Amino acid sequence: MIVFPDNWREIGQPIPLQKIENTILEILSEIDCDSLALSGGVDSSLLLYYLQRVKKKVRAYTMGKAIDHPDVVYSKSIVESFGGIDDHVIYIPSEAEIKKAGGYVYSLFYEHVSRYTDNIIAGDGIDEFSCGYYSHQKNPTESQYYEFMRQLLPEHLIPLDAESGDVKVYLPYIDNRLILLVSQIPTWLKVDKNSRKKIIMSLAKDKLPSSILERWKYGFCDALNIKEARL
Repeated sequence: MIVFPDNWREIGQPIPLQKIENTILEILSEIDCDSLALSGGVDSSLLLYYLQRVKKKVRAYTMGKAIDHPDVVYSKSIVESFGGIDDHVIYIPSEAEIKKAGGYVYSLFYEHVSRYTDNIIAGDGIDEFSCGYYSHQKNPTESQYYEFMRQLLPEHLIPLDAESGDVKVYLPYIDNRLILLVSQIPTWLKVDKNSRKKIIMSLAKDKLPSSILERWKYGFCDALNIKEARL
């Protein structure tokens, strides 16, 4: 009989959404941090939902170019919708601060965060694993999926590591336990011509308001360059 590993009967079998959700909750419960980078998008809003279930209090931090910036509008909306947030810090940098930062948007955000806390949870990385970009939807292929995966480290994680300074950043969405589950799911179950990030959307559909689920997606590094916001 097979005695190791205990889960050998699960090998190659479909991954239930409940298992993914339980894994996210397990990961978050192990992270000693109650602060969250909140953009008001699906990924960070879903983290907020789960964090409220494993933490006694949650503090959220949002950055936007103006008070009517999409990230500010939607993050305020989800905080009001959930309630029970210990604090929601909204940072609107001046034009001088933006100019000084140049293209280093992470640096600008985390320098501000460092005034309040020395650690924070962020939702980076899940778009690559769950096919969350519009480019995935336009070209829902394995080659596109792995191209984004190859870009994750050099173009996203390494800059984040450098620009976050002394703030300790936790990235639960790229914990090995979650990656192992999501990587077993075929690309066609993650994205198609009609919809992207299907797994995350399935997790979020009964938890987040439709306005959050349907909002236009912006990358964090593009947020301060938006000329015409699509709400």
